[in-house]
Amino acid sequence: MTIAATITALQTVHAGIAGINAAPTAFPSNLNTATMPIALVWPGEADWRAQAVGLKRQQREYIVRVYVSPIAQDKAGPENAYALCNGMLQAFGRAYLDDPTLGGAVDNIATILDSGVSGGTFDLTWAGVSYWGFVFRLGIVEKSA
Repeated sequence: MTIAATITALQTVHAGIAGINAAPTAFPSNLNTATMPIALVWPGEADWRAQAVGLKRQQREYIVRVYVSPIAQDKAGPENAYALCNGMLQAFGRAYLDDPTLGGAVDNIATILDSGVSGGTFDLTWAGVSYWGFVFRLGIVEKSA
């Protein structure tokens, strides 16, 4: 399993979540509000080990950042980005629990942690702009020969 293959598997799951407009495997050069909500994946730290003869194992943290809308452009009513984040936060967590092998692409998702909605306890920023959104940290176990 490669990092790129795991990112592709994650983005396939993300693209199937209601409300997500973009889940690209190629990293965008900037954020465009027309493609939001957008899910982006960063590979984080990993723990590498030999699993058995000829088999290697790594548990890598994948950081999923979901940008929903710039905070300064929030609207009241049904288009409220904060309310949208709450539902999407639930949908992402359920999607990971429903498919812990990402369609058989990885051994399993060992840990699932979320940040809650941005704006209250942390700022989700890109190029100095604060966004409504959230972050998931996934400990994913991958095995390879």
